[in-house]
Amino acid sequence: MLAYFLLLTSFFASVYGSPDEFRLLNDLRQNYDPIERPVANHNDTLTVQLRIILQQIVEVDAKNQMVTLVVWQKTKWEDYKMRWDPMEYGGLRSLQVPNSFLWRPDILLFNSADEKFDASFPVNFVVEHTGDVLLSPPGIVRLSCRIDITWFPYDEQICFMKFGSWSYDGDKVDLQIDSSGIESPHNIDLSYFIKNGEWELLSTPAVRVASEFDGLKYVEVYYKLHMKRRTLYYGLNWLVPSFLITLTGLLGFTLSPECGEKITLQITNLLSVTVFLGMVSAITPPTSESIPVIAIFFSISMVLLGASIVVTIWIVNIFYRSRKTHEMSELQRFIFLEWLPWFLMMSRPGSSFVKPTSECSASTSSTPLDSVIGTGRLSRRCLVSGDGGDKERLLSDEVAERLARHESRGSYGVSARLDRTFLMEGSDGGSSRSPAKLEILVKECLARLTAFQEKLEEDELDDDAQEDWRFMAKVIDRLSLYVFTILFILTSLFLFLATPRIFDYRPLINLTDEFNQTLPFFR
Repeated sequence: MLAYFLLLTSFFASVYGSPDEFRLLNDLRQNYDPIERPVANHNDTLTVQLRIILQQIVEVDAKNQMVTLVVWQKTKWEDYKMRWDPMEYGGLRSLQVPNSFLWRPDILLFNSADEKFDASFPVNFVVEHTGDVLLSPPGIVRLSCRIDITWFPYDEQICFMKFGSWSYDGDKVDLQIDSSGIESPHNIDLSYFIKNGEWELLSTPAVRVASEFDGLKYVEVYYKLHMKRRTLYYGLNWLVPSFLITLTGLLGFTLSPECGEKITLQITNLLSVTVFLGMVSAITPPTSESIPVIAIFFSISMVLLGASIVVTIWIVNIFYRSRKTHEMSELQRFIFLEWLPWFLMMSRPGSSFVKPTSECSASTSSTPLDSVIGTGRLSRRCLVSGDGGDKERLLSDEVAERLARHESRGSYGVSARLDRTFLMEGSDGGSSRSPAKLEILVKECLARLTAFQEKLEEDELDDDAQEDWRFMAKVIDRLSLYVFTILFILTSLFLFLATPRIFDYRPLINLTDEFNQTLPFFR
């Protein structure tokens, strides 16, 4: 029976705790009020040590100007009523006490953006026999942070966590920074920190500030988070494709205006850049204070591609002009057919002109009849008008070849008609030769030759005019390629050389100056 009683006693003791701990809790609860500040004299100041343990940067919401963190708010102070001698309580040196059992300082995150404001989990107190009380609740905190997106995606951000007592002034609760065992430049404990894939944590300094409010001194502690954005993702997925798209738009000027995809390519590139600009707008806040540099780059690319579409339409319009619809002025001819081709080092294939020669002049100085029937063939270089005057016309090789081919056609050739006429007259023994008939025949041939010459000249003028318009379109195409390429290179160099941290990896922000400028905002 006695053994059974001892067994039950040991069982209940193991389940409900040791008698020493139970006795210690009862002794500590005597004459203790959890709403009473644990100081021996009400004029004494209670020192509270604050230590922030950062576990993870969950999200940096630039659009809503908020940062979400997983932190442990480790708070330590001394409660003189929580002291005991471990020897009197079976060597018990520490004790876990429920959250509502002891007094706790109302240390809150002032710039919290959470709906519950204080999102920490209610954990137990850890009390040492020396009277030191430790409270370390974990929590997911969401704090407001002014995010500057000017240099996005090469930006750095500084966010602040402002901690302080909500109701106790500095004479009642003195808040201090606990940075023991933490190496510079950090004042936040990063022992359990999990690296973020988008943001790199550069430094976490802290500063204690005493300010006055309604004549009372209040103490606040500011923990600063200096973060730098990792640019690899945005470089590979945003910048490189946008460069390639803009480069493709520039190469569109190398396509011939006859290609139907010339305008389609430019429009497709414009739509692609518009999509990228929409992606930037989706993650940046709708503010007018600053514009991201990448948005400026995409906007300039849109302007360049839009202007290239307008120029391409103009080039296609010029390419299909003719002498019947448009007439090229002398100024246009000088600029686009002479000066710009020389400036752009362009050559026009097949544009060789034949200068007058003595042979041509000698052949054209004779009478119309001699020029026609001298050898029974027309000259391949010179053509004389049929009015017997001294008008001369210099034809290109192409027109001369066309005229020669026309002469070679049997019954339609001028020489053939003359030879056939002379043969018929010669068969009559020459008795029926009549100078009047011969003159009429020659005039008829010259009239037909003149009409044919005019037709050839009209065709040649039409071809030359069309070739001039086409060459003008190619000149504008080449000029546009150079101009838009130079504008794109200059704009890109200006934007990216003006952006910090592309070639310099030192911290962008001076923490001391930034903190001094931002501190009045929190006070």
